[in-house]
Amino acid sequence: MRVGLLITEFKYKKVCDLCFGADIAARDLGVELVIFPGKGIITDKNFNKDNPYEYQHQAVYDYIYEAGFDGLIVDIERIGKNAQILKKQSFLRQFGKKPILTLTEVDGYEKVEFDKSNTDFEIGCLSIEQILKKITGNTVKSRRQILKDYSADDAISTINRIASLSDFSSKCNYVKDNYDYINKKIIESGFQNLEIFLLENPQVCSLKKGWKVPKHSKRIITIHDGNAEKIDNIKYVDTKNIFDMSEIKGTKIIRNVFRCEEQYGFFIMGFDENIRIGNFDDLLVSIVLSAIRIYFLKKCLVDTEEELLQCQEEIARDGSVLDHIGDEDYLTKLPNRRGFFAKAYDLLKSSFKEGTYAVVAYIDMDSLKNINAIHGHDEGDHAVKRVAEILKEVFSESSVCGRIRGDEFAVIEVTDEEYKAEELRIEMARQNNKLLMENTKYLNHLIYSICEFDYEKSLSLREMLKETDDNLKNMRRMETIG
Repeated sequence: MRVGLLITEFKYKKVCDLCFGADIAARDLGVELVIFPGKGIITDKNFNKDNPYEYQHQAVYDYIYEAGFDGLIVDIERIGKNAQILKKQSFLRQFGKKPILTLTEVDGYEKVEFDKSNTDFEIGCLSIEQILKKITGNTVKSRRQILKDYSADDAISTINRIASLSDFSSKCNYVKDNYDYINKKIIESGFQNLEIFLLENPQVCSLKKGWKVPKHSKRIITIHDGNAEKIDNIKYVDTKNIFDMSEIKGTKIIRNVFRCEEQYGFFIMGFDENIRIGNFDDLLVSIVLSAIRIYFLKKCLVDTEEELLQCQEEIARDGSVLDHIGDEDYLTKLPNRRGFFAKAYDLLKSSFKEGTYAVVAYIDMDSLKNINAIHGHDEGDHAVKRVAEILKEVFSESSVCGRIRGDEFAVIEVTDEEYKAEELRIEMARQNNKLLMENTKYLNHLIYSICEFDYEKSLSLREMLKETDDNLKNMRRMETIG
């Protein structure tokens, strides 16, 4: 049996007492209680320009829609403070036909029955008993208990835990550090039950248009009863199933994590004495937000760096604008620089794996400028086409060959033959000699570098190209010295 308790926030003692009463009754009656502190309904009357994103807290209620809740208890008077009755009714209607009890009278909805003499703690207990009766039709009664005192030492202990987590959070590199280490540090800070989820991507939630809860979320931190789940089990899950999958026992609190218009994720934590520090969960939200933002910013940084490196690889070798238009070289009909890099990345992604080798070649038409200057560009174009024909003969049909600069070609081939690069060097030498003998008017001379790379998971095309290019530069220097 799963019941949701919708409240404003824990900074109000009355709300805290209500939650403690509901928690004790729920545990006694075997109910899974989930508390949703969504603050309040934002209206024209209570909209605050100094805090324009206050409405974002409300988004936590949206996690109820598709999740399996048997009934809801709603503190509608506090949630709807300063809201008109129609707004309150509209808020309640969004949960459809789920059994609902409110703590104050609203037309069309049943109210929790209690006496004026009942404390908020007792009202919490009665709420659970009466929602169960509404769901099952059976009258139940939980064992009555007294709310324990909360000492100054308890408060200091809670503050120290938050301070410890905040200190660790501000220093931790969330991309490089191991999640097992992060889990360990959170446990050392005194948190026994905590699950942190990232959305697939930050989601915009606006006051006018609202938002849709993403279908999937990634549980990155999982701590249950002081034990952390291994990183191997961290994966994207269906967001609607988060409560079914949660291993936190007893009453839980869910909070969403946002910044400005963007929702980043949410967390679920075990309900305990900490919430008596009125802003405990708000502080925890701020810490989790900073950690999640670091994660997303680092991810964006890595993605941007990779994109920039790919662009640099494509444009650093030549400043020609024409080579960046389309994917095909107009003269040779081979891929141009842009087409070469696109196909090279696809080839590596599909074929470069354990047990294979990548052969990368750079071929420089060393004499093309002289041919163009002395014999004209038509003759130079003929020389370029002839080199393209040779490369098609030397390298296999499965290779990617492109003209990446006016006088330079690149080739990449994936093979399961070790030392294939040596065979290709021999064939290129033979073809180069043949090319030199073909024309008596000028020398069509090639300088080339062919390198072979064993498969490594971390090896990038950028690294292979750089090593091949460095080798080509050495070949040029040797030719100059010679």
